[in-house]
Amino acid sequence: MNTIYLIFYTLLGAAIGSFLNVVIDRLPANQSLVQPPSHCDHCQRRLSILELIPIFSNIFLKGRCRTCQEKISPRILMVEIGTSLLFFLIWWRYGQSWQTVLYSLYGCSLILMGGIDFESQTIPNLLVFPSIGLALVMIPVFHLNMPWMMLAGGLLGFGVLFLIAILAPGAMGMGDVKLVIFLGLILGFPENVLALFLAFVIGGLI
Repeated sequence: MNTIYLIFYTLLGAAIGSFLNVVIDRLPANQSLVQPPSHCDHCQRRLSILELIPIFSNIFLKGRCRTCQEKISPRILMVEIGTSLLFFLIWWRYGQSWQTVLYSLYGCSLILMGGIDFESQTIPNLLVFPSIGLALVMIPVFHLNMPWMMLAGGLLGFGVLFLIAILAPGAMGMGDVKLVIFLGLILGFPENVLALFLAFVIGGLI
């Protein structure tokens, strides 16, 4: 039975990943998330139900529109696979619990912010501020034994990146500063130090 739940939650992650792609496309442009329905960005043809099956439709169509044969952004498939894998790992670790729900929300928020930031170099306040608020509210719920360590994670992350943004204008955007507050609040101290180190190393490599 647990295996069935794991498979279902993984498939749910793929479906949610498909919706996250819509948000990544439309939120920066201040477009409605429900209208118009999903369509090809090139020929504007409305997609059929069979073309909206997460992961499998993209693979079957070989990453191209069925009508105009224009290439579909590889980000679409990456987000769907990434979200399904994330949901798989969260359920594998926490099973049927409130932690699963919370960490899935955190993960979706990070995927949205990462996808939008990668393509438009912005992190919308509409995403990051509610995420910070949720993390703050959840600290006494899930981290009652060490609330100050979680708050310290957010403050330390803010301090480091804010200092960089002030001393080296252009090297770090304020969106990144707000994002690292969120990361610090959900990771706590000293885990956020490792996260910052990995972020600098991977960002430098890229």
